[in-house]
Amino acid sequence: MWLVECPSFWDQGLVRPLVTESGAVVLRCDSCAAVWPTLADFEEMEWVEPGEPDWLVGAGVHVRPGTVRWASRPDVEAAGLGSLAWRALP
Repeated sequence: MWLVECPSFWDQGLVRPLVTESGAVVLRCDSCAAVWPTLADFEEMEWVEPGEPDWLVGAGVHVRPGTVRWASRPDVEAAGLGSLAWRALP
């Protein structure tokens, strides 16, 4: 599922919900890898670009490769994001 096209002017990816290794759900572009830790961050265009060695998104939240997965409908609902206009992937 995805929410909107990536708002960055240099990318054409999709903003998708991602479950982090700590279980938090964040929003991440599936192309440029920008991450918005919360919906408020997305609305304010306050993203982070996590990288090696810690892949830190915020306090205790990391997106280390191999420890994350794209979120499912139950994940976004549990995170309080279920009411957003999620689109199905083609």
